[in-house]
Amino acid sequence: MKKTLKRAISLILCAAMLIGAVAVSGSAVTPDNASQTVYTDCNGECGNCPVIVLPGINHSPTYLYDENDKPVLDSNGSHIGGTLLILNLDGVLKMLPKVLLSLIATLVFQDNVLLDEAAYEVASAAFQFQKCDEKGNHIENLKTMRWNYPISEFDEHAENTEYGYDLDWVYRMVPMKPLIDVIGEDHAYFFTFNLVGDPMDSAAELDEYIQMVKAQTGHDKVNLLPVSLGGTILTAYLEQFGHKDINAIVNAVACLDGTDLLADFFARQWNLSDEFFYHEFISNIFVESNDFGTLGYLINLVLRIVPRAGIDALLSGAMSGILDTMMLNCPQFWAMIPSYRYDDIAKKYLSKNPELKKRTDAFQKARLNLKDNILAAVEDGVRVNSISGSNLNFGEEMYTYFAVVASSDKVNSDGIINLSSTTLGATGAAGNATLGDGYKQKNPSKEHPDYSYVSPDNMVDVSTAVLPDNTWIFLDQYHEVGDNDVVLNLAKALLLEEIDNVHSDPDKYPQFNNKVTTKYVRRWRLADAYEVDRSTLTPEQIAKLDKAIADGEAVVSATVAPKQEVVDSVDRALMEILHEVGYQGYENIEEKDTTADAVFEKILGGISWVFVKVFGGKGYFDFIAGLIK
Repeated sequence: MKKTLKRAISLILCAAMLIGAVAVSGSAVTPDNASQTVYTDCNGECGNCPVIVLPGINHSPTYLYDENDKPVLDSNGSHIGGTLLILNLDGVLKMLPKVLLSLIATLVFQDNVLLDEAAYEVASAAFQFQKCDEKGNHIENLKTMRWNYPISEFDEHAENTEYGYDLDWVYRMVPMKPLIDVIGEDHAYFFTFNLVGDPMDSAAELDEYIQMVKAQTGHDKVNLLPVSLGGTILTAYLEQFGHKDINAIVNAVACLDGTDLLADFFARQWNLSDEFFYHEFISNIFVESNDFGTLGYLINLVLRIVPRAGIDALLSGAMSGILDTMMLNCPQFWAMIPSYRYDDIAKKYLSKNPELKKRTDAFQKARLNLKDNILAAVEDGVRVNSISGSNLNFGEEMYTYFAVVASSDKVNSDGIINLSSTTLGATGAAGNATLGDGYKQKNPSKEHPDYSYVSPDNMVDVSTAVLPDNTWIFLDQYHEVGDNDVVLNLAKALLLEEIDNVHSDPDKYPQFNNKVTTKYVRRWRLADAYEVDRSTLTPEQIAKLDKAIADGEAVVSATVAPKQEVVDSVDRALMEILHEVGYQGYENIEEKDTTADAVFEKILGGISWVFVKVFGGKGYFDFIAGLIK
């Protein structure tokens, strides 16, 4: 039973990943040859190095082509592809009858009737477009869009604006407009890489891209901004090409040494009780999406109609299909396994595949050398800083489905990536605990003997990081740091060389900052407020609008995180003046009465909890059969 429970839970995680990150359809441009066109007249003398963003896991549009390099279309006539998962939905639909028949038979006989086989086939079909062979190469003809021009040119290309990859899309993916307003859009580039590629190969492409950027701008060095998964590309790049072309690096929650979350996924290691499975897990997902877990509790009650053997078979079969099809032969996924867990997991899966292991070993070597490669770069004058979130368990705050992994409450993270990975070695207490009474920092600074690298909440010790003076922590900050303008302002200051390290201006840029969500003010409220037609307003309305805008600008330009209630108040004031002047989209800003929702949530939550205590981890008929037996 324990073994099947682990297998069952592993697929719940995977199913949740699909729910939260389904691919989109659209059209694409194929990568072209590196352009030598010059898009700026600064000739490298403007004083601002061009910035190349190495984006995260969901930021590289990739599309399917046939053997003649013609776009492959789905049944709706759309080019098959997306920015994350490229699902074969037509293939899944063809397989559904078999799954439904197996499910019906399982319900009738109250035992698994080929559900594991059906689920495996469906999962394999769903992910076949991103399947890799045993050598680690993707089998299908996948092409990742590669923009060989700065973002200033995005809206000049019809294929971008027509299919959604316009300048506004870039700013949504990496909201660094304050920085780009200074250096210019002609000095900002967006590098992309294939999710089912090899980070070592992607790094070689990055080197070519850097040479192109240098030629286009006239600068002899570039700045790099690795975000999340982009950290793996940086790791591979420094190992193969060194740092001769780099002026500065700012890592933003970068995956520099993997995440235990993915290692647990590969190892199929889970840590949850029947109460979590049948009561908390699904409801938490709905809380994240709509603030209430009512529907999740209802699903918990209905789910018990299926025998436990059927659930185990369905989920374990699908899990095996996804791993076998998309992940186990993909070097990029192996790059997300922490270096200290790589050997054990490689032994489990790669002992009979020396060719693939040679490729994954190459990245492992790059990762083990990363500390030395970073220090060598710093020694030669490259400015390296890392910005990280901390103090969350996996699945806490956001991405709640990740709470099922065994390491969830054993690792200090930003909810997705280990703190030790994004900081290159900082020490963090796990499970929302502290480092302990009387804790002393491990490596006091000789240059700053009175400075403490221990966070005010005694949960993080940065002194153990490779670059403690250049490591910045946002306490309780989840992985989506783009929601926090204080993070963006810090990255801007670092890339513009306004500060050197945590000692430069600690009052304005403290090493330890805090979580705050300001994106609603920046992305929508202020943007709308700027567009208001003032010619129709009264003097009183203009004054109120100016006050709301000034408060909003103060919030998004802050370098020390304001209280969330302050931000919420500013957001509300902007909404109210936009409503008062009749701006479109603010006709109804009254907050919904959630009393009834809260009552229903409490009732169904109580019923779900009682059923857990009565039925445990069994289906209804499993329980009855047990009583009869």
